Amino acid sequence: DCREILLPTMTDQLKYHLERQEDLEACCQLLSNILEVLYRKDVGPTQRHVQIIMEKLLRTVNRTVISMGRDSELIV
Repeated sequence: DCREILLPTMTDQLKYHLERQEDLEACCQLLSNILEVLYRKDVGPTQRHVQIIMEKLLRTVNRTVISMGRDSELIV
């Protein structure tokens, strides 16, 4: 139930900061942590939550990574 409330707010904030190229390391860490939790088997159904993340953030994340270039320390 918490994810229903928190996930839209968190994805909106991530999108805001990624679009402005602000706090990229913190954004990467937060998105990574969210996806790690959703990947676990013991957290209930997650397909809809992953879909929300994809719809809201995939384009923004792709643009951010492209703009960072290969020499960025955040790209592994």
